[in-house]
Amino acid sequence: MSSLSPTVRQRVQNPRSIAWGICLAIAAVACVAWSLIPVLEAQPLLRITIFATCGLSMLGLVFFIPKTTDQTATRLIILSAVFLRIILWPAPVSDDVNRYAWEGRLTASGENPYSAPAADPRWQDQRDAQWQAMNHRDSPTAYPPGIQWINAAVASLSSSLKSFKALALLGDLAVLLLLLRLLRENAAPLRWAGFWAFNPIVLISFAAEAHFDSLMVAALLAAILAASREKKSVWLWIALAIQIKLVCLILIPLFLTRKLLRSSWLILPILILPGLPFLSALPEWLDGVRSFAGTGAFNAPLYTSLASVGITASLVKATCTAAFILSAAAICIARWRGLPLIDACLWMLGALLFCSPIVHFWYLAWLLPLAALRPSFSWITLSITMAAYFTAWWTQETHGWWGFGHGIAAIIWLPWLIAVLAQNRFLIAKIRSPRLPEEPFSLSIVLPVLNPGAELTQLISSLRSELAKNEEIILVDGGSESLPEIPGTRVISAPRGRGNQIAAGIAATNSTWILIAHADATPQPGFRKAIVRSAALHPRASMMAAGQRFDKATPATLIVEALNEIRVVFGGVAFGDQTMILRRAALAASGGFPAQPLMEDVEASMRLSACGEILYLGEEWNVSARKWSRNFIPRFIQVVRLVASYQLARLKSREHAATVSERMYREYYG
Repeated sequence: MSSLSPTVRQRVQNPRSIAWGICLAIAAVACVAWSLIPVLEAQPLLRITIFATCGLSMLGLVFFIPKTTDQTATRLIILSAVFLRIILWPAPVSDDVNRYAWEGRLTASGENPYSAPAADPRWQDQRDAQWQAMNHRDSPTAYPPGIQWINAAVASLSSSLKSFKALALLGDLAVLLLLLRLLRENAAPLRWAGFWAFNPIVLISFAAEAHFDSLMVAALLAAILAASREKKSVWLWIALAIQIKLVCLILIPLFLTRKLLRSSWLILPILILPGLPFLSALPEWLDGVRSFAGTGAFNAPLYTSLASVGITASLVKATCTAAFILSAAAICIARWRGLPLIDACLWMLGALLFCSPIVHFWYLAWLLPLAALRPSFSWITLSITMAAYFTAWWTQETHGWWGFGHGIAAIIWLPWLIAVLAQNRFLIAKIRSPRLPEEPFSLSIVLPVLNPGAELTQLISSLRSELAKNEEIILVDGGSESLPEIPGTRVISAPRGRGNQIAAGIAATNSTWILIAHADATPQPGFRKAIVRSAALHPRASMMAAGQRFDKATPATLIVEALNEIRVVFGGVAFGDQTMILRRAALAASGGFPAQPLMEDVEASMRLSACGEILYLGEEWNVSARKWSRNFIPRFIQVVRLVASYQLARLKSREHAATVSERMYREYYG
């Protein structure tokens, strides 16, 4: 340690870096433990523990990532992701991989794998160890022609199962690189790529079990990236995704925008040409697809819920099909009315999984990159609770049948459902709210102050250095004993209380966006440029939160930073010390900024969540840690209690919550 430079030594000793390193070590140990289990069927209860541990460490690896440049963060994520995947290389692959290799060899030798199931006597001479280890040999294959040719190419080079694991990892890492590119293009924090890179669903599905779904996800992300740039290649990529996994057929309507419609014919060659050599067995392939889609039920939320109350299987199937069709129609309409492509694809794939009769754990990987681009409390929660999926092998070991009952399904899906309802609690109000008008960007800064310290002058200087000449800084004084005259600012007075002061400051401006900051905050360089870019990329945004980092790093402040970030990312509720940037049109549509002495930030977040997106910029401003330096635990408990009490009061009415905030103000400030 003594040989390190002071800067590097300080970074290594920072609680954030230490916490992140501990989380990476936990994930690595979990991956080692998984790799040491010799066969898939062994140690199911240990697998459940390992999987859940990986899921919890994923949260730490995302929210504890050290503060650094985007370039360094990218390297850190990629290198750590590769490290964990190398550890998982010895892990046993899924028995599905035997089918990939066996059918790949058939295709490479000129045979038609669709002409008969693997158990058919015509394949007597092709029976080997991989045939013996294959599952469902009596069922016709449902894989599309495209993946058959890909498997044939791999089998021609090497038919070992490790070759197919390398193929799955190639798709997995391609997804990570494409995800990082999409995060940059959407002005989103790059650390959200960790929701893919460190997710146990991804690690086990591809680095361990080697499912080829990673190739489909990579092609889908490439299509979304091409669509964002309005390139004709979007149709080639979406067609490739369909040729790997037919599930992507349902996404075609979401890409049919006015500018891309004319080139949509480009999808046809890739949809048609790979299947021509197999044309003689087309009916058998379609029968295989129908059989795969309509046989059995396992780990399916809607399907299982309906079946558990005694509804007949045919009615359950019809209800689930109708639910998906209605959901898909609503999503398509929303897309054609302006819903972003990423959101539409996430909702469409989510609706499919919710209504499907079978949901294997690796199916979640289809939408996880989209849940990283639009951080989803529900799907990230499911990435952890899906650990209970491996109960199926415990059931087989102890009771002789593979699967689990409704109780395990509830453990998996009930937290997901609660998270869906929590994160989308304002969805109906958001749908009903009018579209926010497009207006030229302008920014004003409102600083509520009360006996500010010397740091206010430095803050004003930093802000003024990036603002345009016509963009003003308003100091709203709540009754200071003395307030220094600072050039380049306008001072107004208002009743004491941050909410009262902020409301008065907003009323004194006419800009389209208003930034609210603490007087002791230090902005990130280029803050205005980041705000302008995010506002342009997200026209549906009603509020942005820059984020916070404390000027003195301790384990206590790290906990506060992480919990505050989780709350705004997953719950859409920001605190004032996270530097809120409010859209005036959204404020007007939601009833204005709440002029109340406390919880004004929570109230404003809840109002603005009902009429637009809440964006987390990940451009964290530094704020003073003074208020957390003493009596941390009592203060932490008090803040949690006050926020929870306010949100419960808010369920009754805005007026009741405002009255409660008056009482809270007296308690909080004594």
